[in-house]
Amino acid sequence: MHVLSPIIAALIAGGLISFANAQQPAPEGQQPAEQEPAPRDQQAAGTEPLPHPIDCTFTEARLCKTGTDCSAAEALGEVPLPARFLIHFEQQIIASVNADGLPHVSTIGVLARSGDSLILQGVDGATGWTIQGSTSDEMASFTVASQHSVLNAFGTCKAIE
Repeated sequence: MHVLSPIIAALIAGGLISFANAQQPAPEGQQPAEQEPAPRDQQAAGTEPLPHPIDCTFTEARLCKTGTDCSAAEALGEVPLPARFLIHFEQQIIASVNADGLPHVSTIGVLARSGDSLILQGVDGATGWTIQGSTSDEMASFTVASQHSVLNAFGTCKAIE
């Protein structure tokens, strides 16, 4: 059994449980919590309709490590290039399949919008990641930082219809 299999199963189960809990109505006799609207210039992503799921393909990557030059990378962690990811905004996940064919799911911790830019951020173990895309073109970048290393990837994202 692959070492990540129990971790992936826990991530998927935790995400599904969190999603299911968020769908539960407030207990009888208890009013749901009211949310204060965010200031107009910092409007929360949740106050606007969420985008449809998108299919992203990253075809180029550069790995930079402390004390060395950056070099071309052949993979994004365990996902070989070209690396495909599903981004599902409603379920707040990004998902891919590693080289062994096992699913890898990571939770979107922050979804922000600024003009036509969409910025997603998350943490997966000891790794932080950011994906930035645009609603006006298909270009996207993916940055992963972990243990004195930074991986930058470039590609495109298209809506799944």
